[in-house]
Order: sequence, then C-alpha cells, then structure tokens
Amino acid sequence: MTLTAPLQRVYLDQRDWVRLARQHYGRLEDEGVAGVLAFVLEASSTGCVSFPLSAVHYEETYRRGDPASRQRLGSFMAEVSRFHAIASPADLLAAEVRAAVRAYAGLGLESAPGAFGRGVAHAFGQPAQPYLRDPEARRRAVAQFGEDGLFDLFERALLAGPNERMPTAGIALPTREFAQRQLDFEKDTARRLRDWGHTSDRAHRVVLAQEAQDNLTAFTLSLPAKGAICRMRMTAHEDQAFRWHIGDLNDMTALGTAAGYCDVLVAENQWGSILGRHRDHLRARVTSNLLDLPTLLDERPEHSSSPPGDRSPGPRGLMVGVGGGGGEPAAAVRRVGRCRRRWWRGRRRPGG
Repeated sequence: MTLTAPLQRVYLDQRDWVRLARQHYGRLEDEGVAGVLAFVLEASSTGCVSFPLSAVHYEETYRRGDPASRQRLGSFMAEVSRFHAIASPADLLAAEVRAAVRAYAGLGLESAPGAFGRGVAHAFGQPAQPYLRDPEARRRAVAQFGEDGLFDLFERALLAGPNERMPTAGIALPTREFAQRQLDFEKDTARRLRDWGHTSDRAHRVVLAQEAQDNLTAFTLSLPAKGAICRMRMTAHEDQAFRWHIGDLNDMTALGTAAGYCDVLVAENQWGSILGRHRDHLRARVTSNLLDLPTLLDERPEHSSSPPGDRSPGPRGLMVGVGGGGGEPAAAVRRVGRCRRRWWRGRRRPGG
C-alpha cells in the first residue's frame, strides 16, 4: 500500500515512543515531553507529518515483558503512526542501486525507491497477505468494519501483540540470532583492526571493503540507506573505545535507513551523535533530544519544496526519491507552522 507523501516524515527512536506513550497515559509528568506530545498528536491527526514505523519498532515492542505495557505502547504507536511504515535497507538496496546506476549514467530516475508504505508487510518487506483467507469470513468482516476498519483492527493487533505474556499460542519472541551474528562480526572487525594497528583510514577501508569494494566506495556511499549505515560503521570503528552491543544491528539498520529517507530523525544518543557528524550527507535532520522535534519540523529544508514525487538531492548530487504521490507542500508547511506556533505559545504560557 503506497502513501501519498506528506511534506515531512519523522523517525522516532523506540526510546522516544516510550517516553511519549508514558506521558500520554499519565505515567510520566514532564512539561517538555507534554508539549512535544501535544505537537505530535496534532501534527499526526492533521496529516502534515508522518511518523513511520520500522521492523525494529515492531520487534522491540514485542520484547516488552509486561503485556499491558506492550498493549498501551502499541495502541499509542498505532494512533500516532497511522501504521505508516519505512522499509528495511535490505529491501531498498536493489532500488537504490538501480537509481544510482541510472544517475551515474546520466539516464535520470525512472521511479523512486519505495521507502514508505503502510502496514507490517511493508515494514518487513513481505507481500501483503489477506487478513482472512476465507472469502465469506472476509465479506462479513468488511460488512461489519469496512475496509479501513478491518485494516486498522488487524494492524493494531499485529503491532501491539497478544494480551498474554509472550511466547504464547505459537507467537514467539523476536529472535536475536541475526543481531548476535552482527555483534560477533563487529567485534571481530574491531579485533582485527587492533591486531593490524588501528588508524582511522584503515577502519574506513576495512568497512568499505566489507560493504563493497574500494573502487565502488563513492557508489556505495551515494546510496541513501546503505551509505548512511557504512558511515555509521566507519565512525564507530574509528574509535578504539567504541563498544559494540547486541542492539547495534537494529539501531544501525533502522536509524541509517531513516537518516537516508526521513526529514527528521530522533535517535538514541550514541548513534545520534555519530550520524550528526555526517549531516552533510544525510537527508534527515538528526537530534537525540525529543524536545528539539517541533523546532526541527519548523525548519524548512531545500527538499521540502520539491515537486510531486518528493525527490531530494542526495549525496554527490544523486536524486533520491523518497515516496510516491504529490501532496500540497505550501499548505502542509502552513499546517506545520501552525502546530509549531501553538506548541511554542504553550511553552511560553505562565505556569505552563
């Protein structure tokens, strides 16, 4: 399911979804977060900002041990995200390569990589499947809920998970097998760099040799998601004091993709700091402070006024498409501005 591209897309780290949800349900009392929450709810409901979810969001939500907490978080994420989704870097790679090859050959862009869509199938790069396989059951469900209602019902359940503690009824917790493999691989890379004599240049070359080949360096770094992930890994391996952890695979894939395609990225501290060093090569404006969000959305980047199709200049002049559809940029800018002004007035209100 393809979206008509709204003006700006914001990727929130799971940490910040949790903070906003806790404020929403009265489990956190923070004046700053409360102001951002009001801004986010209005920006989402008016359709001027999209808050896409990645496969990592689904996995990390499922890992919450308390079913009630998971249900609350999933319900809040459903309300704000409207099940907008961002694809994984692996699912975008082929389209990124085709776009980059055409750009380097001067052939122009035929179609943009389909970074954004709706629903769990898009987040996980799977073909959309019918929620109900029995035609008669589906007919009755559509008659009762409508097409949109049926979509919302099943997608909400897929995001929030079952009411019981998992694993249950054949529903397993997400595996950490691939994250563990990536952790082992990064630790082995760090060990090899120490053995060879660590330098920043050597760290860059090793990572690029792993991700591509030296003669493909510029090409690799020009890819929106893959290039961002390469830069994240290179910067991490530059620092001999950097310590790899089991969650880094999820962080790199989710945050790297968001940095290449979204307009604003609210990242966790460590990777947010690393991505900030590469701001000139990223589409997203990156912060690790949730309270920066309204201000960042009020900043109008050059690509915000791009024509329908939302193609923005990527690294080395590569035109990177980030979604289909047109939209009304001027009207959307005004809506973001109104949201921003209301948020700011609330922040300045005496005692508010």
